[in-house]
Amino acid sequence: MSLQAQGMRTWLLQRLTAIYIAIYFLSLIVWCIFNSPVTYNSWYTLISQPVVLVLTILFYLSVLIHAWVGMRDILVDYAKPTSVRFVLLTGLAFALTAMATWLLLIVIGLVKV
Repeated sequence: MSLQAQGMRTWLLQRLTAIYIAIYFLSLIVWCIFNSPVTYNSWYTLISQPVVLVLTILFYLSVLIHAWVGMRDILVDYAKPTSVRFVLLTGLAFALTAMATWLLLIVIGLVKV
């Protein structure tokens, strides 16, 4: 695999996640406009629907992937010492993994088994 193909994949991944984030966010704004005032019960009813729950999980995973690609590119470009870059990328990976785990715990709390 060439380096150019790897760069193209990350570029495409960044753009696709940005498109999904924008579509989800705009859909949520439209829902809030048509269902105002938004109460806890209406919000919970929306989010607890299986399709919306899956789309929400995909939204948050897209945000995490988008953040990883963007921050990785910034750190690779501007953190010149390899040891500093390694520490920063490792810290970023742990932070994003912790956020994904937290998201999973929240979603599990929403789904009553």
